[in-house]
Amino acid sequence: MEQITSIFLPRALDGNPYQNQLIDNLKKLGVKVEVQKPFASSTFFFPIIFSHWKPDILHLHWLEPSCIANNWFLSLLKSIVFLVQLVILKIIGVKIVWTVHNLKNHDNLNLVLNNICTKTVIKFADAIITHCEAAQEELIKTFLVKNKEKIFVVPHGNYVEWYENKISQEAARAELGFKTSETVFLFFGLIRPYKGVPELIETFKRLESKDIRLVIAGKIISKDIDLADLINQKIADDQRITFIPSYIEPEKIQIYMNAADVVVFPYRDILTSGAVMLAMSFGRACIAPRKGCIGEVLDAQGAFLYNLADENGLMQAMNSALHKQPEILAMGAHNQELAAKYSWKNIAELTLDVYLSCL
Repeated sequence: MEQITSIFLPRALDGNPYQNQLIDNLKKLGVKVEVQKPFASSTFFFPIIFSHWKPDILHLHWLEPSCIANNWFLSLLKSIVFLVQLVILKIIGVKIVWTVHNLKNHDNLNLVLNNICTKTVIKFADAIITHCEAAQEELIKTFLVKNKEKIFVVPHGNYVEWYENKISQEAARAELGFKTSETVFLFFGLIRPYKGVPELIETFKRLESKDIRLVIAGKIISKDIDLADLINQKIADDQRITFIPSYIEPEKIQIYMNAADVVVFPYRDILTSGAVMLAMSFGRACIAPRKGCIGEVLDAQGAFLYNLADENGLMQAMNSALHKQPEILAMGAHNQELAAKYSWKNIAELTLDVYLSCL
């Protein structure tokens, strides 16, 4: 078999190691993988394509950096430039693979253009990857996909070997200044409006237990600065809530994860979540809505799952975690065992199979 060349677009942001792990393991299988240079355009991507005349695969990930901007006119220009390039690639025989991380941009910006781009990519794609059966079904239902045979399920890989994980819970809490007797709920990751942090704070404050703590740790991007103000207002009168609105360095992730009893995902909208896999990789019990891939990755042995339609669902899940405190460690260990099954070696092998199906 001749060496396959794959171009990844766009480059992952915010230090997410998803692409790095997939690329490293694809290279071990003999695939040549290139990714756009820092600050290169995700919309006009011909320079990286034709610097490797010509690659076998253009592997698209998140579509919104290529198609969507804050205003409609710029989004229109970006979408036209992006889609014209896809047409040219189809004509010259470059195969297009799309991994579906979400069905629309999380800011709900210019959704008409977003949908046009998505539908066009679905039409042009030689193969589409979803991270679970539920995501596959949602994609087919939302965009009325007719050629279902070109959709493949390739799970999200774990982070078991990526981050250091040596610190004990006692040492982690000592470093953060938390009491060992507290039940610690953690929200971790980029803080965006759709992730439901204000609702999480309100729910936490309604819990009747006193020996509890909520930790909210993650970066807030500049356009969501009003969200930071709202969170600060909501936590002002509660000393049990710790808010760290900043990027957490990779070497410090183990401190926050291991200080926690339960990691909470109060998302209002979700298709797939690397953060859930991160928590599982650190052996933490989870609270999350039964939506998208979450319900396929987590189960009742390791998580308190709730229905988004139930307005008291998050409250009930957090109360259940308090009542099952003796079982929390075992739940986390179960999640870590589940996460171990999603090795990047296997993920890369499945991805290579998808590539070969196109060629």
